[in-house]
Amino acid sequence: MDIFKIVGIAIVGCVCTLLLKNTQSQYAMLSSLATGIIILIIALSSFSKVILSFQAIIDKTGVNSELFATLLKIIGIGYITEYSQSVCEDLECGSIGKKVSFAGKIAIFLLALPIIENLINTVTEIL
Repeated sequence: MDIFKIVGIAIVGCVCTLLLKNTQSQYAMLSSLATGIIILIIALSSFSKVILSFQAIIDKTGVNSELFATLLKIIGIGYITEYSQSVCEDLECGSIGKKVSFAGKIAIFLLALPIIENLINTVTEIL
């Protein structure tokens, strides 16, 4: 991922949004949203490297692949939730963003429950 490309797009998007906010405020929100979507697409294009790295770790260690799949889901939910909350705050809907964040935390907790149960069972067997 080329962070300089992302930063450049972000700066151009911010300048466009600020210019539009003063002249045509109805388009400022669209400019901000479009900039965010472009940055998200660029960032997600690099995500395949993460999946390949996890696959290599699974192959080397022989650990249950479901564990890593759950971890990827948890990470994905965290990032999507944070991004959605930021978009809500940008659109001046901070209270909705907080509810999205809360729902994301519950989803992460539900996905983490089987991992916690396996950890407790493993510790119990060792003792």
